[in-house]
Amino acid sequence: MAGSDERARHWRYAELPGVDLLRARYIRKTFVRHTHEHFVIAAIADGVEVFHHRGADQYAGAGALALVNPDTSHTGRAGVPEGWRYGAVYPSPEVVAGIAAETTAIRGTPGFVSPVLDDPYAVGLVHQVLRAADEGNALVADTMLRVAVTRLLRLNGGALPQRQVRTAGARVAVRA
Repeated sequence: MAGSDERARHWRYAELPGVDLLRARYIRKTFVRHTHEHFVIAAIADGVEVFHHRGADQYAGAGALALVNPDTSHTGRAGVPEGWRYGAVYPSPEVVAGIAAETTAIRGTPGFVSPVLDDPYAVGLVHQVLRAADEGNALVADTMLRVAVTRLLRLNGGALPQRQVRTAGARVAVRA
């Protein structure tokens, strides 16, 4: 990767409601443990991203996707001295559920099973979504998003376990 500038562009495209978009290149940037309300579908173009997810470091290199389900704690950092460059889409749980209902046999809340998937074709699909959004081509952006999410769910998807929301004082209330 030529140059050493870190940069990121986060935006929304009105024709893709419920989806955030990002193009970024990081070298020294470190993301502390955090979550997202939406899914993370990050298509690595160059370098390696390392992220701590479900108790272990995960490595996503060029041609792979980093996949994080909503509200799942994770970190992020460069896995090689030259950093990593990627494009990402952040579809809402409702967008993913709608696509899953139309195109897969997943029943329940859809999500990703493995946090890293080596799939250069799907990486290309994500970058096509970003390119189409940049060019203002709503039909291509929407179509490529649907194709990408469908492919990822068919290759690496399943129903997420039911989440139990804990509230402060829940144990005390049960004992009372």
